[in-house]
Amino acid sequence: MPSIERLKDMLLEGAGARLLILPALALIGVFVVFPVIWNVYISMTNYALTGPRARAYEFIGLENYVRILRDPSFYNTLRVSFMFTLFSAIIGQAFLGLGLALMLRAKEPEGVLGKITRALKITASILVFIAWIIPEVVAGYAWSAITSKGGLISMLLGINDDIYVRYPFETIVVANIWRGTAFSMILFTAALEGIPQYIYEAAEIDGAGPWYRFRHIILPLISQAILVDFILITIWTYGVFTMPFMIVGPSGQGGVAQIWTLYVYYDAINVYEVSYAATAANIMFLIVLAMIIVYLRAIGYLKKW
Repeated sequence: MPSIERLKDMLLEGAGARLLILPALALIGVFVVFPVIWNVYISMTNYALTGPRARAYEFIGLENYVRILRDPSFYNTLRVSFMFTLFSAIIGQAFLGLGLALMLRAKEPEGVLGKITRALKITASILVFIAWIIPEVVAGYAWSAITSKGGLISMLLGINDDIYVRYPFETIVVANIWRGTAFSMILFTAALEGIPQYIYEAAEIDGAGPWYRFRHIILPLISQAILVDFILITIWTYGVFTMPFMIVGPSGQGGVAQIWTLYVYYDAINVYEVSYAATAANIMFLIVLAMIIVYLRAIGYLKKW
């Protein structure tokens, strides 16, 4: 009869090891693979949320894809979503997160000025983390309140109107930057901590200035972190829903701020066109995939820059 140690070895090697991952594979199949396949299938039907087509829908092939490519609101949403991702994620969260990470990593002067600098770093970190840990529903409600007529931001800017109505796109961009910068800051801080100190010291001895060190040392060495950050914040920004929905509503204030998730929600819930919404979701997936491929190609250039 085999010993306990032998049984453990048999379980953790070969076929036994593959059996251990079957529950995880089953969950991935049920909650990831099947919904994707089902969504592609639904996009090729005329399925609706209510009415006769909710029970007896028909297969219509690529009609929904042809229809969406002829829809002017589709191209408006495409433009708004791209600009929203560019300004709030790439330029906003990533650049601001990198700037905060560099600030936290910078050397502190001695004496009273050093204590003040340390206190400012701690305060900035706390404010950024608070924005990240607040539930998205609470964050959306807070931004709709402080940007409404008589709200805090409206009073500070001297605007006697609802800011989220007058400037809906700018409002959700700033709100998303405020909400998601913490992740980029944490990621870049960890990447900067991984750069050996002797590299900085050698660069200083050679007379390298701050810009040279940033461009030729820091950027290449944290390029993988930049790639991961760009990929994740792009996926999250294209998929953000709750906060923009609570600020500008499903129509995005007449399409001005209707990002992709609001467009999908509007088609699926407001006008009950589930199959059309599934088509839009599939196109969104392809666009995000294309952007990730661009990031993968661009990161090689950053390493050589």
